[in-house]
Amino acid sequence: MKSTKPYWSTLFIPTLLLAFLSSCSKTSNELDNGKARLEHEIRGQVKFLEEPESLSSLTDKMEAYHIPALSLAVINQGKIAWTETYQNENFKQQIKLDSTSIFQAASLSKPVTFLAALRMHTAEKIDLDKNIQDYLKEFVLPIGKQTPANPVTFRNIFSHTSGISPGGYQGYGRDVEMPTDLDVLKGSAGVNTSPIEVITAPNEILAYSGGAYTLAELALQDIFNDDFSTILKEWILEPAGMENTEFTQPLPESETHRVAKGYTQSGELIEGGWRNHPEQAAAGLWSNSSDLAKFLIEIYNAYQGNSSIFSTSAIKTILSHERDGHVYGFIVNRSENDISLTHYGGNAGYRTGMTISLTSGNGLVYLINSDNGGALGNELLLSASKVYDWRHFKQTEVQRKPIEPGVIKELEGKYRWNEQVDLSISFDESKNQISLFFPNGDEYELVPIVGEELGFIHGNTGIQVSFARDGDKPSFMLYGQTALKIINP
Repeated sequence: MKSTKPYWSTLFIPTLLLAFLSSCSKTSNELDNGKARLEHEIRGQVKFLEEPESLSSLTDKMEAYHIPALSLAVINQGKIAWTETYQNENFKQQIKLDSTSIFQAASLSKPVTFLAALRMHTAEKIDLDKNIQDYLKEFVLPIGKQTPANPVTFRNIFSHTSGISPGGYQGYGRDVEMPTDLDVLKGSAGVNTSPIEVITAPNEILAYSGGAYTLAELALQDIFNDDFSTILKEWILEPAGMENTEFTQPLPESETHRVAKGYTQSGELIEGGWRNHPEQAAAGLWSNSSDLAKFLIEIYNAYQGNSSIFSTSAIKTILSHERDGHVYGFIVNRSENDISLTHYGGNAGYRTGMTISLTSGNGLVYLINSDNGGALGNELLLSASKVYDWRHFKQTEVQRKPIEPGVIKELEGKYRWNEQVDLSISFDESKNQISLFFPNGDEYELVPIVGEELGFIHGNTGIQVSFARDGDKPSFMLYGQTALKIINP
């Protein structure tokens, strides 16, 4: 039988197919190339103008920072582009990790908790603006700066404006009986944190409070009459497809083989491998980069109107509550018609971070099982921004400035910063360079830069120090606070 198919279809369809396959191949090749570049183009916070940039490999950085393992996920246009678990071969006692291994997510627990509560609010199971005391069965929030007209609520707890005493949690050894939420809130015997108090009027100031999140944790358990891990599994972990994530504290013995154990700054294993956190909402999440990438993608999809979990109006409403560059614990970055959300975390032995652009759907998640992980985390964000052409996480560009050795040497000495902390400046004559030393022994080599007369910068972190003279007494500014030189009598 003679074909009735138009003659051009035999040419046109294959042409479309080839174009499609070519497009897919190009996208795949671009992503593979991006992975290779990120693995070999790790850069620091500071770029010195008119000088070649020093780049490092991810492997070399992990070795330099004494980092045992890294779980990394890159998000491209609202989809997971790639994930990888890297391990440092120098840590022989470390178990072999894979895509199902879990790290402590630390304070990344907070946004996961908040977004679960946002779903509950949308479903009218809770009211974010209701007095939190109305939901508590046993615990009575001590009388403080709250009032019936201006109470502590889920909303100001999650936005860190509840007025509850600030601070985080250090966790408990695995050989210690873990206190209950009620014990933590009351500061009972055996608890390593103070009881919570409402020390400032709610909604007045932005102040990070882990204790406030534990209060919300208790309230949710009282509302649903269930344990926190089960509640969060139903309201956020399962809906977001986070298969290797849980809030269970302590982990059941059957799950402990999956843990990427935490390490100290000196490269020593945390006693017991990790610390338990009864304060699950604030610090108790176990997860990996792939699952947290899925969580971020749901927020992006909702902003774009494509999520089955969050409503677009709910996500856009919370973005309207920005305060001092933060929204419900996220750091908000708005630049070049782009809006992104970023959150960091740190438990003993772990450093974590995640970011997502709500405009492009590009982002990254890292979980590192070392107290040294913060520096590498920042460098990953900067490097990914360069490799994938993000609109946020840009380097600080400065120009080196020559200064006479005699001028630099005069800055050497002991300083008292903010009238509280003793710092010191040392001078290395062979390098004609000064270094800032913190009380814990951390050293920051400072480079003189063009700008202020005696301005310096730390090449890795971008921390800037500006020296001045008040008569014969030198001083410097650090983080907006003054450090005065201590003159011996």
